[in-house]
Amino acid sequence: MVSPATPPPLPTEPRAPRWVRATLALLAALPPAVAAWLLIGEGWRSDPHGAFIQRVLFAADRGRLELLGFEYPPLPFLLLLPSPTDYWAVALGAFGLMGLAWYVVDECTSRRTILPYLLLLAILWTPLGLHFTAGNFNEALGLAALFVGWRHYRRWWSTRRTIHGLYTGLWLGLAFYSSPLGLGLALIAGAILPVLFPRLQIPPFASQMVLLVFPGFAATVTWAYLSWVFTGRVAFPFTPWERDSPAILELLRWTIPYLVVSAAALVRPKATTAGMLLPFLLLAAATQTGWHFSLAFAATLLMLVAIVALPRDVSRLQRWSLVVLAAGQAVASWWFIPLPTPSDADRRDRAVAQALAVAPPRSILVDDRRADGLLKWVPSLDAYLTTRDIGFDLAVGMPREAVQYVLVTEDADGLSLDAARHPPAGFVEDWSWSGYTLYRLPNAPRLPVRFSAAIAPPARGLLR
Repeated sequence: MVSPATPPPLPTEPRAPRWVRATLALLAALPPAVAAWLLIGEGWRSDPHGAFIQRVLFAADRGRLELLGFEYPPLPFLLLLPSPTDYWAVALGAFGLMGLAWYVVDECTSRRTILPYLLLLAILWTPLGLHFTAGNFNEALGLAALFVGWRHYRRWWSTRRTIHGLYTGLWLGLAFYSSPLGLGLALIAGAILPVLFPRLQIPPFASQMVLLVFPGFAATVTWAYLSWVFTGRVAFPFTPWERDSPAILELLRWTIPYLVVSAAALVRPKATTAGMLLPFLLLAAATQTGWHFSLAFAATLLMLVAIVALPRDVSRLQRWSLVVLAAGQAVASWWFIPLPTPSDADRRDRAVAQALAVAPPRSILVDDRRADGLLKWVPSLDAYLTTRDIGFDLAVGMPREAVQYVLVTEDADGLSLDAARHPPAGFVEDWSWSGYTLYRLPNAPRLPVRFSAAIAPPARGLLR
C-alpha cells in the first residue's frame, strides 16, 4: 500500500514488445553487416580495423595485456581480445547498430510514429552505415552509448528526476571509452544546466554537474594513470585511427534532416534548443584539437540529435517531408559516396605479409612505426621483432646475432632502420618490391612473395 504522503510515481515511457524491438533492430543492422562480410571476402580491411587488430595480435602473441600500450580509445582493443579478426570486428559493429536501433524503436513507441526509425534507416542502409561495420566498429558502439545518454538527459529535462542525470553521466562516461566526444558532450550538458533549470541554486547545480561530468572525468584520469604506470607516458584522449575529419560544408551536405529540425527549433525556441545546436558546434571544433571522426559518425550523430529533439506535435505533412528529404539524401549517398574496395597497395601489402608469416618467431627485424601498411595485414606478429619488443635496440646494432631477416621499408622519409647509410652487415638482399626490401642471412631460408595484382612496380629477387 502506498502512503498518502508518497507522491505518485511518474509514468514510464511506453515500449514495444521485446520481440518487436529485437526484430526491428536486427533488420536495421543486418544489411550493413552482410555487406561488410562480403567486402571481407573480397580482401577488404579498413585502416582503423587493421590498427586495432594488429595491436591486439601483438599483445596476444606476447602473452602480455599491457603491451596494448593503453592507447586511446581502450574499448575496441578490449573487445577484440577474444577474437582479433575481421569477422568479429564486423559483428561488434553490428551489435552497436542493433543497440542503437533498439532505442530508436523506443522513440517510435513513445512518439507513436515510425518516423525516427525511418530516419535511422536513411543513414544505416547507405555507404555511411556500412562504415560502422566495415570501417570502424568503435564508432558504432560510441554512438549507441551517446544516444542512450542523450535520451536520459532529455528525460531529465522533462521529469527533473536526478536518477536520469546519473544515468546520463554513466552512459557518457562509457561513451568516452570509445570516443572523446563523450566527455565533450558531458561538459556541454553540464554547461547548459542553468538554461534548462533557471531556478537551480549553486549547491544543487554543483551536485548535478558532478553527476554528469564525474564518470567521464574519472574514466579520463583512470586511463591516463594506467597508461603512465605501464608505458611511462600518458594516453591523451585523441583519435588517430581516423586520418581526417570532414569539412564543415561536407558535413552540412549530409545532414539535411538535422538542419530542417534545427530550423524548426529556431522558429519556436525553447530552453532546450541550445542542447540541439551545441553538438554540431562541438563537431566543428573537435577536429581542431585532433579529435578526428568520420563523416559517417558525424552525420549519424546529428541525425540522432534530430530524432531526440524532434517536436512531438509534428504534422503528418511535416513527417512525410522529413522522410522524403532523408530518402533523397540516402539515394544521393549511394551516388556520390564510393563504396570501399581493396586497393592495389592493400593487395601488395597483404602479399608481403603472407609471405613473411612463415618465418620463425622473432626472426624478422622491422621498424613497426614505419610499416603500418604491412602490419595491417599480418595474421600474427609472432615472426617480428618490433620497437615494442625488448631487444630491439640490440638487434639494430648487431642484427646477425639477433635475427635472420631484416625488413626495410621505404616512405617519404627514406629507408627505415637507417638502411640507406648502413645496410645490415652480413646479410644478403632476398628481394626488393613495392617499397619493401628483405635482407636475410646467407644460410636462412628464402621467403618468396606471391603477387597476382594487375599493377605492380618492377621487382628484383625471388618473386612468384
